[in-house]
Amino acid sequence: MALRGTLRDFALPDIFQLIGMQRKTGLLTLENDRETVIVVFESGKVVHADSTVRRLDDLLGNVLVRQGKLKKGDLEQALARQKVSMQRLGYILTNQGYIASRDLKEALSEQVQQIVFRIFRWKDGHYHFDPSNEVDYDRENVIPVTADYILMEGIRRVDEWPIIEKRIPSLDVAFRPLVPRNQIRVGEVETEGKSDLKAAEGLGTGSASSRAAGAGSSSEAVVMSALEAKVYGLVNPNNSVQAIVEMTGMGDFDVCRVMLDFIDRNLIAPAGQQAVERATEGVVEPAASPATGLGIALWAAAVLLVLIGLSLSGGSPFHVPGRSSVFALGKGELELGVSLARMQKLDNALRTFFLAYGARPDTLQVLLNERPPLVSPQDVRDTRGVPFVYERNEGSIHLIATNESGEPYLTYLQEVVTPEAEARPE
Repeated sequence: MALRGTLRDFALPDIFQLIGMQRKTGLLTLENDRETVIVVFESGKVVHADSTVRRLDDLLGNVLVRQGKLKKGDLEQALARQKVSMQRLGYILTNQGYIASRDLKEALSEQVQQIVFRIFRWKDGHYHFDPSNEVDYDRENVIPVTADYILMEGIRRVDEWPIIEKRIPSLDVAFRPLVPRNQIRVGEVETEGKSDLKAAEGLGTGSASSRAAGAGSSSEAVVMSALEAKVYGLVNPNNSVQAIVEMTGMGDFDVCRVMLDFIDRNLIAPAGQQAVERATEGVVEPAASPATGLGIALWAAAVLLVLIGLSLSGGSPFHVPGRSSVFALGKGELELGVSLARMQKLDNALRTFFLAYGARPDTLQVLLNERPPLVSPQDVRDTRGVPFVYERNEGSIHLIATNESGEPYLTYLQEVVTPEAEARPE
């Protein structure tokens, strides 16, 4: 039985988590009033994605041309050959020697992920997952991406996009450089003094040395990473942010984060806007929050624990003896499966917190207060929006889902004798 419904019934993170943790193979189709996106999974990993608005082949070819890795005439020849042979564009480009295999793999991975990450910003739409025994994709050039990575990265981007949009309201806007390019020096950028993106609203996020050379400075060099210098070299009133995205081959989120940093460092300004020189004398740069480095470490640990858990799990974590797979259940039992998936995510977060602090949190809210958060607000509630009950006993932790009468209908047990103890649903 296929999995189908609306994104208002089940959020996209829940869908990805179910598919990933059940290691399903098949096609996930998502539709709204503007676009249809198809995401292909193999054993719970994303291996392909395509869109009716931005076809992968068109996007891939144009990106390679703008990056200077493929000539426009060669792309046209490859596309003409594709119409006759019906072969994948990537295969034609590498087989005919137009581009190197490494260039294709990098571009293909980037473009597939960008298509997937965009749908995490959808508010409405319908989904339909059609399981199958086998899927077709470019196995030679595609590196499968785990659903857990897509899930956590997608949520992070959704969380940070509103901050970006305050300063870059549209990808159609253009900026102009405020510092001559001969003052740009490519080198190792200092990390001391950097702050989290959420704390960066109205504050510079670059190093002290690079910020000191904002608009109006004389000749002090501005130190940038090679990636930042690449983006900065394309900033001019004739290039919109979207054009820079296409020319670099980077994702729109990554380009916008770099340009937000440029704005905060007073290195660029909207095209046509007069530069406003920022006074720097007497300004004390804020120190980096101790939680920032720890938050990154916690995030990395969470990813590691998820991957270890999946590799050690021989079967589906949602399978209960005598019952069918989640993908063959009705809506009520599907909601039960989603609640179990959220409990599994809480379990991973609790283990990560313990590894970082040597103790369990007093409440689940503590997991939300970490920077970045170890879970999302919906992860601490069941599918009806009722918060999970969190109980700490001497040798175990219980996560309990209760019904309208306050009676438990689902309990998740985590043994806490050792951090590696395996959690299991009762």
